Amino acid sequence: MEQEKKKTNVESKAMSRVLDSERQSWVSIAFLWIGTMICIPMLMVGGMLSAAMTLGNIILAAFLGFLICSAIMVLTGMMATDLGLPSAMCATKAFGDRGSSLLTSLVVFIAQLGWFGVQTATCATAFNTLMAMMGVTFPFWISCLIWGAIMLVTAVYGFNMMKILNYIAVPALVAMCIFGAGKAASGVGMSGLMAMTPEAEMPMSAAISMIIGLFAVGTVINCDYARYAKSRADATKATFIGVLPAAVMMITVGAIMALATGNFDVTGFFANIGLPVVSMLVLILATWTTNTSNAYTSGLAAMKVFGFKDEKRPMVTMICGAVGTLIAIAGLADVLTNFISILSSIVPPIAGVMVADYWIVGKGKAENWYPVKGFNGVGIAAWAIGSIVALKFSFFSPALDGIIVCAIVYVVLHQFLGKTSFAGGGKMSIEEAEESVSQ
Repeated sequence: MEQEKKKTNVESKAMSRVLDSERQSWVSIAFLWIGTMICIPMLMVGGMLSAAMTLGNIILAAFLGFLICSAIMVLTGMMATDLGLPSAMCATKAFGDRGSSLLTSLVVFIAQLGWFGVQTATCATAFNTLMAMMGVTFPFWISCLIWGAIMLVTAVYGFNMMKILNYIAVPALVAMCIFGAGKAASGVGMSGLMAMTPEAEMPMSAAISMIIGLFAVGTVINCDYARYAKSRADATKATFIGVLPAAVMMITVGAIMALATGNFDVTGFFANIGLPVVSMLVLILATWTTNTSNAYTSGLAAMKVFGFKDEKRPMVTMICGAVGTLIAIAGLADVLTNFISILSSIVPPIAGVMVADYWIVGKGKAENWYPVKGFNGVGIAAWAIGSIVALKFSFFSPALDGIIVCAIVYVVLHQFLGKTSFAGGGKMSIEEAEESVSQ
């Protein structure tokens, strides 16, 4: 009996529909997003922008960039709320059941797996730096193993454990970041920080493009969380309140620290002002809350790619985290900038196709949505064209350009080819699509 009780503590929900009885408060979903937004790379990006923009322009760029991301996330999130399905299943109409497995889910799986490796390596490097300040030498690979395992545990347990983690961690993280920004600004003053100007300023469009690319993957993976929302209104509140304020705060805090101290390494900053324990807490909590999300969404995508049944979700998530940890040990953090650039070009177009199919072709009605057998060539072609534009011919932001182009191309192609065999092998029921995952 006790063993059965323990089993129920681990989430087994993967590809199947979330029932009404399983829906969660929008506040809990928002907390998951806040915890994801509060991470070391966000602070680092704020610090990098401080070398090329005024503080006021950094705040404006962060607000506009994340506002655009949030708006697209709301569209995919409301779709997931209507259907009660994760991103891998939500894509089975626009890309086809097999297309979703072999294309969209594979891309998200690799992207989130890579992010887990990046975050684990970032955490391990910062931890070793802090240990060195205390006169302790710590092997990098052991640090990666320890932190990778710690951050993986919550993802394996699933949504409810992640919710508890973020309820505890988020208030502490917000307080510590505000304290850090205040401490950094105390010597210069906010007026002094606002008056600082770089020698050569980055164009606002370039900064917004960087911000959008930083979190473009959220436009797709929001389905994995929003499927638990009770209504469209709850999905909207959870997304905007969970993403926008926290993201802008983190970029701003990173910029303030960098402008005031010339150092955008949050661990080094807290250690230098005599608060190494606070630094460790920021390091653990910020990376933990974010990387749990990476492992969780990577595991869900892997379920669709490799055709596992729901009950295998914990095991698959554990394997994804283990592989991500090995990637961290291999040094993926060294190519962080290139990785973000690739993600910003390839992942967001998936959202563009999904949004066009559900909201334009399907008129935003759940009854017009259904999985499609095989490969939907219309969605795949639209994704390919949008990705090429984003990679080679971007005219503003690769992520946003890819989404817009994909949406337009999908609607046009669907008009001419939507009723042909090019658009897949016909309708499936959701139950048939769920069953096909394990075949």
